[in-house]
Amino acid sequence: MSVQIIATDLDGTLLAPDHITVTERTKSALLKAHKKGVKIAVATGRTLGFITPVIEQIPFIDYVIYSNGASVYDIHGKKIIFKNHIPPDITASILKKLDGLNVYYNIYIDSKVYTQENKAQYYTNRDLPEEFLKIFIASANVCQNLCRELDGKGAEIVAVYSEDEVLRNSIGEYFNSLGLLVTASLKDEIEATVPSANKGTALSALCEILNIGQDGAMAFGDALNDIQMIEFAKYSFAMGNACEELKKAASYTALSNADDGLAKAVEKYAL
Repeated sequence: MSVQIIATDLDGTLLAPDHITVTERTKSALLKAHKKGVKIAVATGRTLGFITPVIEQIPFIDYVIYSNGASVYDIHGKKIIFKNHIPPDITASILKKLDGLNVYYNIYIDSKVYTQENKAQYYTNRDLPEEFLKIFIASANVCQNLCRELDGKGAEIVAVYSEDEVLRNSIGEYFNSLGLLVTASLKDEIEATVPSANKGTALSALCEILNIGQDGAMAFGDALNDIQMIEFAKYSFAMGNACEELKKAASYTALSNADDGLAKAVEKYAL
């Protein structure tokens, strides 16, 4: 069966190393596939409100799988068609726990990014371009008291950043004790969602809605939070810059995101 849907991670995959730009070759390859009737979905650990600059570059995309699969948004229908969030009571417990630790974190709720005002001092950037961070900071809602301001709301995803591996592992164990899934999309970071919320589950749900089987799905990724999506799709690609675990799980290895790896794979296998 031919490719009917292409699902791609953003950072380290669809986007250039600056975490901002979709190259002209990548735009062209995806647009050609879309004109053939292939549905295009981006699948990201970011929340919906933080991917507007990407959508502006490829406005023809159909769906956004965001917050590591916690939700799926239909761009043309302008509605959420799948949702799988952390319950409000567990979200409240997490916020209380993290508030007592010397660690930076952010939380995605209602398609927005929230951060705690007094925690930015614990963030050390070792990996991300400064221009990308400026865009992130501008999009975030900085609160004096997240526990109070987000009371009664369920989180899409919680992300914690720390160079301290021991502390990071301890927080990961705490998330596990709450029955949450722990993964990562960046260096020195961990993310928590409900166990059934991942890019693979979300892509599976989207394909079911569209009546597309696994053998019609193509997926691209580079990090651990892409692995379920890679395992789901028949045409699965790990980028050349991907982690080794993902390369082992994928059917194919594309060139890196710095070398238009996604575009070249789409040209060869979908066009």
